[in-house]
Amino acid sequence: MAGPLKRLNSALGRWWAGHKDNHFRIVSWVTILSMAATIWGILFLFILDGTTDPTKAEWVPWSWAGLIFGGLIAFWMVPEFFVYMGQKATLDEILLMDNRPEILRRRKEAENAADMLGPGYQAQLVRLYNEMGIKVSARFRHIRPAGASAEAGQSEASDGDFAEPWDGINVDSDVNGVQSYLSVWWNTGDSRLSRQLPGAKLLRQAETNRAVLGISGFSAAMLLYNMVSGLATQGGGAREYTVDLTLMLARDDSVYAAAPHFDGVGILLATTSLILLYLTTPAGVSISSGSRRSKSANDSSGSEEE
Repeated sequence: MAGPLKRLNSALGRWWAGHKDNHFRIVSWVTILSMAATIWGILFLFILDGTTDPTKAEWVPWSWAGLIFGGLIAFWMVPEFFVYMGQKATLDEILLMDNRPEILRRRKEAENAADMLGPGYQAQLVRLYNEMGIKVSARFRHIRPAGASAEAGQSEASDGDFAEPWDGINVDSDVNGVQSYLSVWWNTGDSRLSRQLPGAKLLRQAETNRAVLGISGFSAAMLLYNMVSGLATQGGGAREYTVDLTLMLARDDSVYAAAPHFDGVGILLATTSLILLYLTTPAGVSISSGSRRSKSANDSSGSEEE
């Protein structure tokens, strides 16, 4: 028995080592799926009393499997996920700096984080180095700066001027109101979601971000309205009944309840839609100051005037 397990462990180790550039993405997706399976198991077995309903008997073994295996995987993966998120937060902070000495001081910290997160983040760090006139380390010299296409790369290299990771956001120092922020949000190609998934180049297009924004926003609004005010009618009356999505999935005979009514699946879907909506917001931009970079620039200009 030890022989097959040892070979399996060795094979998994080689596969994991061979996908070093995708570790962050793999850990993120495994964490999300394992947590979703665990939450579903808890909701179905202990909150919805699925084990006592004979009409839902076919869901019971799958729910137990999701709870047990999802919980075990989440037990190992969630701490690892937060380690990666900590490294990402560190690198994002450094990428928004415009102080060359501070970037040099935290260079080792940034490079370790970029090396752990993969080539998408390494490309952003290389681009920052080129902008700041910092020599690229040997381990990142093969990385093309983020945003440098095959055709534009040569012209940019000749000028010695590479775009910053936040240049895709149409933000200037005047962005300090809600209306301006909404305009930036609608036109951004540098959303929080695109930074979470740097390998998904489609997410760096403004049209794609608008589609995700619209779908997630509409879904969240309809789900919340359904639970709070009700979308369904009975007997031709007013729309004051909530469609219980949990009962609908369980194929229950009656799926309507008087609003307001909150069910597990509806809450889970609404929460997911709201999180996805938040991830479409522009990275590094706030309503009050426009962006960290513009804020730091204003602070430095103010100190010079004094």
